[in-house]
Amino acid sequence: AEQAVQVCRSSMLSRAALVAPRLSRGFRAAKPAQDVLAPDTSGPLMAQYHKLNWALLGLTPVAFAVSPSLLAMPVDLALGVAFPLHAHFAMNCVIADYAEKFLGKGAKGPSRVAMLGLTGVTLLGFLRLNLTGEGITGTVKRLWRKST
Repeated sequence: AEQAVQVCRSSMLSRAALVAPRLSRGFRAAKPAQDVLAPDTSGPLMAQYHKLNWALLGLTPVAFAVSPSLLAMPVDLALGVAFPLHAHFAMNCVIADYAEKFLGKGAKGPSRVAMLGLTGVTLLGFLRLNLTGEGITGTVKRLWRKST
């Protein structure tokens, strides 16, 4: 009986040894840096992109409705993050479809890096506008004000 238990344990260990590498390979395959550079290849990030569309659909009119009040700043800060992320996800889909077609082979990677840089600069610009200026909605509303 003891020998049968020993055989069972050894077969369970060998089965675990065969399954463990497959599980760990799947875990290592998720590269967060690659997901940031190519969000169109990540299912969870594309799901977040679609949720972000709905958030922007709701936040944009709210921002204009509450603009000259204390509620404008948190909404502007949220828009200052949401708009660049939305653009980053969408433009990476465009890069995936057209970069190699118009810019040649090997252009997809550098285009994605350039888009990440542009997204970062846009995020910082919106943050500066929201913290030191009128905010996003105040700046957009200024387009329709008569100059004095």
